[in-house]
Amino acid sequence: MIEIVRMKYPERFSTGEPSEEIIYKGKGRSYTDTTTTGDAKVDTNKRKASIPVRFDEWNDKIPMSGDILRVVKGSITEEWEVKDFEPDNNRSVIYGEHNRNLNEEE
Repeated sequence: MIEIVRMKYPERFSTGEPSEEIIYKGKGRSYTDTTTTGDAKVDTNKRKASIPVRFDEWNDKIPMSGDILRVVKGSITEEWEVKDFEPDNNRSVIYGEHNRNLNEEE
């Protein structure tokens, strides 16, 4: 299951809490692109998600850079930031980056 959310923040100086607006929730698959970068403490994987929604089928809410994409894989939920969005035949492809903090032995 894939979920794309956009954070909504209250107006400046407001006491309200941020909320999430659901842009998409449904079928899809997420996979690693071929690139991983990083250093001794953090790896960044280039990620893609394929969503079975044609580009012309999106309503007024489309995925945008800065949105959060969550993928549920069994008992694990992966979360990464959307960087780009494009059409591909009968689907939409979402691009992003997933940061992984590495354990450091002391």
